[in-house]
Amino acid sequence: MPVAIIQKSVAKIAFAGEIRDKKLIDVLTEASIQGLTGILKLKVMRNEYYFYFVKGSLIYSSNKKITMDKTVLDIIKYSGFISREKLLACEKQKSKAMKTILEMLIDEGFVSMLLYSKVISLAMRINVINAMLETDGNYSFEIKTKVDSVHGVRPISVTQLKPISTLIEENRAAVKEVNSSLYSEISTCSGTTYLKPNQSFLHNAITADSDYLKFFAIAVTDFIDKKWSFPSFLLKDKLLNSIAIYTFRTLIVIGLCVFLYLAIMTTTFDLTHEEISGNDFYFIRGKLTESLQNFQTSDKQKTPRHSEEKNTEGKNTIKLKNGKK
Repeated sequence: MPVAIIQKSVAKIAFAGEIRDKKLIDVLTEASIQGLTGILKLKVMRNEYYFYFVKGSLIYSSNKKITMDKTVLDIIKYSGFISREKLLACEKQKSKAMKTILEMLIDEGFVSMLLYSKVISLAMRINVINAMLETDGNYSFEIKTKVDSVHGVRPISVTQLKPISTLIEENRAAVKEVNSSLYSEISTCSGTTYLKPNQSFLHNAITADSDYLKFFAIAVTDFIDKKWSFPSFLLKDKLLNSIAIYTFRTLIVIGLCVFLYLAIMTTTFDLTHEEISGNDFYFIRGKLTESLQNFQTSDKQKTPRHSEEKNTEGKNTIKLKNGKK
């Protein structure tokens, strides 16, 4: 009997390797030069990045750790484009409308499609820079026949990433510091017309006319030259917000513990001491004696019956003997 062998379809891999041996910019350049269509996967220790190519053009990027919707919402929230009242109103109606907060902000008109396009394109570029800062991991390019584009996202040319790669090679620490302080306000600016103080770095990036990659490369270069600066580490907005939130939660927990302690300590418990009287003792003793008497009388009533049965059995045996004689 012939057996049908079903072979699972295996994804076609164009190339693979480790970023220890080959830089990510070189991998992206190789996919662009070959004009590939597919997904480039970069697996690092605690994350996984995805780069989507269509005929060698990088059209989208995401990662496994943080969804793109959350990144876009955080940028809109912490960049000062949406008021706190509008966010709270959308959060209250989220469960009823069965939509995400980002979808509600767009539907209500609080976030225009122009702003959404800028923010999601910026989030894509931030994800690429985060991936370029990785130093250990393996990559593989999986060939696809078709890759759908994401609405509103502006594609990236690989040539735009080369200045960022050069900055990472020359001064990785400065790139990491700026990239990790995107939500912080700029404290001082001297000789930089594209930056405004007392506004977050991302707010300046969104309002700028140039692409984020170009904006970021110029800003990091000026940051190295000390033309502008962030506040000190202890005065950064995100850190202060986190400290305020955890302090508030700690105070609530302490307040609840104090309230429960005082409620228990101030409550009076009336303990009733019931003494056993002599009447109760005699009542119990009477019940016990009554039960014993009933038990004895039942035994006496049973014994005559047994004796009668024995006598009848004896008579029967005698009659049987006589009958035999």
